[in-house]
Amino acid sequence: MSFTIKDIAKISGVSTSTVSLVISRKGYISESTREKVQKVIDEYNYRPLRFARQLAANRTGNIGFIISDVHLSRSEAFYSRILLGAELEARNYDTYLLLSTVPVHMSAPDDIPRFLKGRDVDGVIIAGSVSPILIDHILKLGMPLALVDYRVPGLEIDSIIMDNRYGLSLIVEHLVHQNVTHIGFVGGSFYHPSIKERFEGYQTAMERLGLGDISRNKNYHYLVEEETTTNIGSLGAEQLLKTVNNLQAIICVNDTTAIGCMNKLQSIGKKVPDDILVTGFDDVNYAALTNPSLSSVHVPKIEMGMGAMKLLMDKIENPDKISQTQLIPVKLVERMSSVRPNRK
Repeated sequence: MSFTIKDIAKISGVSTSTVSLVISRKGYISESTREKVQKVIDEYNYRPLRFARQLAANRTGNIGFIISDVHLSRSEAFYSRILLGAELEARNYDTYLLLSTVPVHMSAPDDIPRFLKGRDVDGVIIAGSVSPILIDHILKLGMPLALVDYRVPGLEIDSIIMDNRYGLSLIVEHLVHQNVTHIGFVGGSFYHPSIKERFEGYQTAMERLGLGDISRNKNYHYLVEEETTTNIGSLGAEQLLKTVNNLQAIICVNDTTAIGCMNKLQSIGKKVPDDILVTGFDDVNYAALTNPSLSSVHVPKIEMGMGAMKLLMDKIENPDKISQTQLIPVKLVERMSSVRPNRK
């Protein structure tokens, strides 16, 4: 038998509006009445229709997921896993996820996602870096917001980020323990906080291990104000070989860059890892399938997406909750690209 809200009200001896308040967890109801109604709901396994719940809670039942179009096209293996994690967690809240991409250099109102213009979502998750115009627009709407792999200094916004600096320290230690000291770094735009933090992690770890002269030497760095691509990895490898005579290893800011780096090295007759060691960061699915397999820092991408959804839903339920930043631990996955052949 299928029960309606009217049936639950009749059995409980209360009005349908009281049942609605219990379901939405809003309004003043005595604790005894709330417990009585909830007991009937549980006893008859009543599950209100999604639309009815939304109406009672004055919500759409939708969450917006926004990502820069350049992130989705160039780093799909990374951000698509975060999207999957958010989608999996959304199911636990019986909530739909609406995806929208935005240009890197956006303008308002033309590039504002349609679901924001129509206020068709209850909150928003943003993955990766986006234009400040978008962040400002969402905050002015007073809409709950959670960031993944991104944060805005000075603003109180729920954020999920990975431990970039620690991840780089693991890579540097892994290389130095093999007596590899002439280590270069290839990266992209510091507009993305993760890129900047990884470079800082490289320099800090090198300094700590007595290699500060190398980490501060610009000949060992290839940094460009562009989104990371395989082409940056290719150009970076080529440039470092020109500026460093005894280059032993290249740390790439992510796996996409590392792939380009290894391709360039192999195209000019340099063997990985025999001649030069290479590492990446993010541990996307194809990292284990390259030849040689790519050492990388593993980032729990699905868990980050799930965590962002939990933070956002908590903010929706508790608007006055203090925003927090969660630092997600990472680990180094050693593969053939960064292990010296004569290592014992």
